[in-house]
Amino acid sequence: MVADDVQWIDAGSLELLAFAARRIGDEPLAVLAAARDTAGEGTRGGATAPFSGFPLRTLGPLDATAAGLLLDRQPHPPTGRGRLRILDQAAGNPLALVELARANGARGADSADSAEAELLPPTDRLMRVFAADLEALPEATRQALLLVAADDRAVAGRVEALAPAEAAGLLRLTGGGHDGWRARFRHPLIRSAIYHSAPLAARRRAHRDLAALLGAEPDRRAWHLAAAAEGPDEEIAAALEESAARARGRGGYTAATTALERAAELSPGRRDRARRLVAAAGVAVSTGQPHWVRGLAARAAELTDDPALSAEASLRVGQVLTLSTEHDTALSLLLRAAEDPGLRRVALASASVAGFYSGDEEYRLAVRARAQDDPWTLAVTDPTAHRSERVAAIPALVERADGDPARLISLGAMAWLLDETALAVRIFDDALHRWRLGGTLPIGLGCSAGWAYLDHGLWAQARTAAVNSNSAGAGLPHLDAAARSLEAAALALTGRTDEARTAGSAALALVDPHRSRAVAVRARWALGMAAVADGDHVGAYEQFRLLFTADGDPVHYACSFPGVAELAAAAVRTGHGTEAAAIVERTADRLAEDPSPRIRILIHRARALLDPAHAEPHFAAALAEPEGGQWPFERAQLLLDHAEWLRRRHRITEARHQLNTALETFRRLGARPWIDRTQAELRAAGIESAPTSPDALTSLSPQQQHIIRLAARGLSNREIGERLFLSPRTVGSHLYRSFPKLGVTARSQLRDLIEASCPS
Repeated sequence: MVADDVQWIDAGSLELLAFAARRIGDEPLAVLAAARDTAGEGTRGGATAPFSGFPLRTLGPLDATAAGLLLDRQPHPPTGRGRLRILDQAAGNPLALVELARANGARGADSADSAEAELLPPTDRLMRVFAADLEALPEATRQALLLVAADDRAVAGRVEALAPAEAAGLLRLTGGGHDGWRARFRHPLIRSAIYHSAPLAARRRAHRDLAALLGAEPDRRAWHLAAAAEGPDEEIAAALEESAARARGRGGYTAATTALERAAELSPGRRDRARRLVAAAGVAVSTGQPHWVRGLAARAAELTDDPALSAEASLRVGQVLTLSTEHDTALSLLLRAAEDPGLRRVALASASVAGFYSGDEEYRLAVRARAQDDPWTLAVTDPTAHRSERVAAIPALVERADGDPARLISLGAMAWLLDETALAVRIFDDALHRWRLGGTLPIGLGCSAGWAYLDHGLWAQARTAAVNSNSAGAGLPHLDAAARSLEAAALALTGRTDEARTAGSAALALVDPHRSRAVAVRARWALGMAAVADGDHVGAYEQFRLLFTADGDPVHYACSFPGVAELAAAAVRTGHGTEAAAIVERTADRLAEDPSPRIRILIHRARALLDPAHAEPHFAAALAEPEGGQWPFERAQLLLDHAEWLRRRHRITEARHQLNTALETFRRLGARPWIDRTQAELRAAGIESAPTSPDALTSLSPQQQHIIRLAARGLSNREIGERLFLSPRTVGSHLYRSFPKLGVTARSQLRDLIEASCPS
């Protein structure tokens, strides 16, 4: 039996329902009763009193992923700016998500994407839920509520008038100090309901009154003037354009795009309107909303035939589509934009990213042929050619970036593609720190950093990057697939294989593996590692074999190669040694000109596994690589393989040393399946290793691990909070809960603990 909204049910019926529930006993029946949190709303309070003693669960709002999935299941799933507005204003409330999506579909795309109104008008049903108590409030309170609904900082001088609304639970007044008072509505839709319950003329008058009081705050004043405007106004449009520049500088990409879009709507001249729409499309790329970018570009195209503006519009649409599954369209638009001399370099750089995600050889060669001397585009389209030359150029390119986080992110990705993993991690750390200080990261930046962290043994940071790369708010299946493949890899390496298979399979289901080869190859690598962790050698071989074509060529020109040694390891256990050996040699020939240290190590490991009779020089060469420490997990695997080979040749003393070194690394990383395998080898070598759990750090959540690492570097709670967008108090709470798990009592002990856990 299910009873919803029990706060509205009469007392007698509630008692009867509770009576029945108490007498169910061991019968295969259940009663599920749901009630709204009515505290402070003026509704009957004791709705759940008859159910005292029953299990109680408080349901919080839906998270971004669940909210995005719910929107996608509506008859008319919202996209673009309308989607962002709905996610923001619904604040995870399922009813609000469904109702606002329905209203958005009824209004149509043009209305939904208009920048004129910040607050979406709620449906009648939502008005009844969220504005039921408005009529009972005094007139002065309703007038004050309209002003704070229009601007939640317009509280000064209205505290007494707002007191009845606060008593009714509609809002809470906070602050009152240096930063002034602010109104915090119990739910964003209460604010929207209050605002839209007033006539349009009253709303415009409220905005004009607020603008008159904000001469010292140009951003807020510009927004209120825009909300009050009844027609084109160049002065207001220019003020909004300036406000957009400031918002973009602090990472407010949605706010900046909205300001430019509204500035375009208020522009008297067609060319200024088109120019501002194209500028809005450029900023909207960082929101990861293809529909929004396309809509802005299309509206600009209707206003002008200026070739430069048209080329820039193509560039922006192409850039945002690189994050989608429409790689063909993205490449076409970007190559068209590259015909403009002023946009050629940036358009080709973006096209190289789309080509990388696609993995299509024809596209890769088309972009590479136009790259000329641009080191970034050349590295992305062919990271194996002239590799040493590209690596040598990175320090100068980093210096030339002058701290620009966007350029640093690109250079971090370049270093990672060139297998300079330690350098890539340092560049990513710097870039992400700078970006967080300036505001929100543009959507889609986390995965390349995440794979570098994963390769470098920083698995918690890799999972954090995967979670932060999820695009539920934008609805980008390619980006979601990339995030899930990264998460699957981190889960597989720590032995959480069921979860890894779920994430990896979901990644493959979100894209066409033949059109999004980079994601597909990484997802298959993760699924292969999950099979290795479970001891399923047949399953592992099947997955790693799919990284290469039937002829033995890479499915993806860059992402396939890191799986070559795992392919060999699975092959020797499943009777496919001859086939795998042909692929290994084909790979070695393809990369013979200037292979990275990582590729040399992987090729040597593969040859050693495939030809045990001649394995020793390959093991020796792989272990002698001075750069091998950049990939601690792969080096520990190599040590374990070598130790197994030594033990089988009765060279027990040498094998023990290798096994102990490998075990230390696996413990540090939390690689449970490989810990077990190494301990089994030690027992076979005559050493009974003490049972142990992975390094204590791995028992912490990814966020807690990140906090511990930053604290070990000497950062204060406030500095850590600024980097991770947490309050100092929250940081302190995480440290307080983490110290006992780590066996430390003071921050001064963290440095030694982390130095023992971090790869060099």
